[in-house]
Amino acid sequence: MWKQGLALLILLVAGVSLVRGQTVDTEEQTGTQEEMSVFAGRRFVAEDAVAAEDLDVPRTPRAWFRGEFLLWWIKPANFPPLVTTGPFTDLRPGALDSLETQILFGQSGMDFQDRTGGRFTLGYWIDDWQIWHVNAGYFFVRGRSIGQGFTSPGAPVLATPFFNANLGSQDSSLITFPGILSGDVVIDAPSFLQGADMNLAAKLWDSDWLLWEASAGFRWLNLNEELNINAVSLVDLAPQFLGFGIPFNGNTISVRDTFETRNNFYGGQVGSRVELTRKRFALDLFGKVALGVSHQITKIRGSTGIDTQPAIAQNAGLFAVATNSGRFTHSSFAVVPEVGFNLKFQLTERLQLIGGYSFLYMSRVMRPGDQVDTVVNPNFVPTSATFGAAGGPTRPAVPFRTTDFFAHGANFGVEFRY
Repeated sequence: MWKQGLALLILLVAGVSLVRGQTVDTEEQTGTQEEMSVFAGRRFVAEDAVAAEDLDVPRTPRAWFRGEFLLWWIKPANFPPLVTTGPFTDLRPGALDSLETQILFGQSGMDFQDRTGGRFTLGYWIDDWQIWHVNAGYFFVRGRSIGQGFTSPGAPVLATPFFNANLGSQDSSLITFPGILSGDVVIDAPSFLQGADMNLAAKLWDSDWLLWEASAGFRWLNLNEELNINAVSLVDLAPQFLGFGIPFNGNTISVRDTFETRNNFYGGQVGSRVELTRKRFALDLFGKVALGVSHQITKIRGSTGIDTQPAIAQNAGLFAVATNSGRFTHSSFAVVPEVGFNLKFQLTERLQLIGGYSFLYMSRVMRPGDQVDTVVNPNFVPTSATFGAAGGPTRPAVPFRTTDFFAHGANFGVEFRY
């Protein structure tokens, strides 16, 4: 009886071993099928790059570069009347209180017209699941100048108008006048815009047709502008004016006023982007806003030169004299929002074509035309008959006027992913 029980026990142990052996084989076979299925779907995520290379699995692009051509416009600038003309029979030809005076240069809303530039963006996914990425971008809008030159042999009259602080009335500084002065005046007002930002972004929603992400980072914006007023006059007295005591006959008088403004914005930035995809096309909508400090620098300088023997040189012009010349700084809180959209077309697996529009705003800047004080005490002006005399107000001054600024336009480019 005990022999039969021992035989039965041996048979049971052998059966369990056989079943376990079959189960292990089945699990190995199932695991192989799952791996083949995953490879076929190209959804395998390797634990590291070496494993991916060993398994010869296609890797998802992790970095991208975008280059764009910009065709933008900036906010028009304001300039006071800087060049006028009028009848030489007026008591003060070219002064703004004369009904016959015509303004040749200077007004509100002078347009810089279109300008070109570029924008470049680098990005990198920092995780295998492509949820987090960093990106950095730089753009520039090349300099373009509002400028115009005027030349006259004497007639018509060319003048620069100002308000005489000593007389309390409108006045003018003559550049040309029949029988006395011939010459020219050139206005040059260049402008250059650039900026950069760096952001950390994360996906909040990702599906076949909708992508939504948020970002946070840092933004820098720089606006550099100038206003240069250059007037050159040759004193050449006609016979009827000889003997009137008019100085510098036969000499050339050069007067220059320069106003420079530099605006640098530094601030933290948050943003959001939504991308809608349909087959090869995608519509990208984005918005950012930065809060920070606008640091403004204004430089004012003037010069007057007369080619006498010895030559006369003074560090003062007409609107830039001892009372307002120098380097001045000012800082204030500012807001810089940007919105726009891009339409994308997937040309190849790694290459996209892009076209879109952007609008950029800055709440507080200084612009050179706004820093010109047209109230002048002639006692500080080297070409004035009262130059060096005491008395009168300390004008012109530095207005420190601020305004808002915007830039906007179209962009066209390509994006390459690797």
